[in-house]
Amino acid sequence: MDLHHEFIVNVPIDKAWAILTDIELIAPCLPGAQLTAAQGDTYFGNVKVKVGPILAKFEGQASFIERDDVQHRAVLKGEGRDGSGKGNASALITATLTAVSESSSQCSVDPDLTISGKIGQFGRGALADVSDKILAQFVDNLNTKILGS
Repeated sequence: MDLHHEFIVNVPIDKAWAILTDIELIAPCLPGAQLTAAQGDTYFGNVKVKVGPILAKFEGQASFIERDDVQHRAVLKGEGRDGSGKGNASALITATLTAVSESSSQCSVDPDLTISGKIGQFGRGALADVSDKILAQFVDNLNTKILGS
């Protein structure tokens, strides 16, 4: 399932890039996410997601498979499995930053998401709604963290 999101961060593009590519810094901004370990460029953790009446906790890993610090473009691959059998998830997330002004940047995020199992039985509309809500909370948390630093 292809989704598209855009949001503004209120910092110059180089600072925004440094923040958005620091997985250890931004993981706590994602609702339900917990980073548990890092080995080199691979990050391990879990994410709790509720879709309708189903709550799934995906345990897995993520790593950059592409990162262009000049063009401010990155591709992150993540995959996880729900231990209680509610499903599996994988995503290729392409993120691109563009300068809006000297003090703000726009982030375009294009996740290609695959979900199987019970949670994957929900339609694209329900999953897109959950994705929109999670991203909105992530952006709020991220901008709060940026303003606090």
